[in-house]
Amino acid sequence: MSCPSWVPTGLLVLLAAALVPGPSPAQSPPDSLRAEALQDFHGPDQTGKDGPLAKAGLDLLLLYHEYRALRRDGEAPFSPSVDGARVADGHVTIDAVAKESAQELRADLTALGLKEAAVAGRVVSGRLPIEHVPALARVESLRGVVLPRAETQDGGSSRLRPEARNAAPEASSAPSPPSDETDPGAALFLGVALGTFLLTEA
Repeated sequence: MSCPSWVPTGLLVLLAAALVPGPSPAQSPPDSLRAEALQDFHGPDQTGKDGPLAKAGLDLLLLYHEYRALRRDGEAPFSPSVDGARVADGHVTIDAVAKESAQELRADLTALGLKEAAVAGRVVSGRLPIEHVPALARVESLRGVVLPRAETQDGGSSRLRPEARNAAPEASSAPSPPSDETDPGAALFLGVALGTFLLTEA
């Protein structure tokens, strides 16, 4: 059956594009960066928290790999996917928990370039150069790291409560980013339905 003459050529092109499946999308850079962070955190077996840089925590490792990719690609400014992370001028604000002596940890982190260092109990807070995250994870006096979050809109803060700061920080798994791609099955169904309607109306 031939198409009616009143059907616009542009519409036929759109229908054809909807019916012909496109190539499979390549792995997005965030997925590959997440894989690198998971390797550093979990190690080769992808289980547990025994990777070579596990003490830095998964959030900080993901932020580090994103920053390194941005520096490599020459893009700016840096906007990490880690929600609420406080970054500025190539530094990230951290709360580092000491194994024993907070003063010893402060001295070790200051040697790595930690700025505005402050001590509260066994927690050392400050702004660390992001490029030094791998070295941070290897500091012997460090027990673990958490990222203090930016203040909320209502003026509250998601920083750790004082009584919770003496606990070892638990790193959470990085959630998969929401997909903004159109479902190819839905596009195919829509194209077929629209084409059938136009042809039957002729």
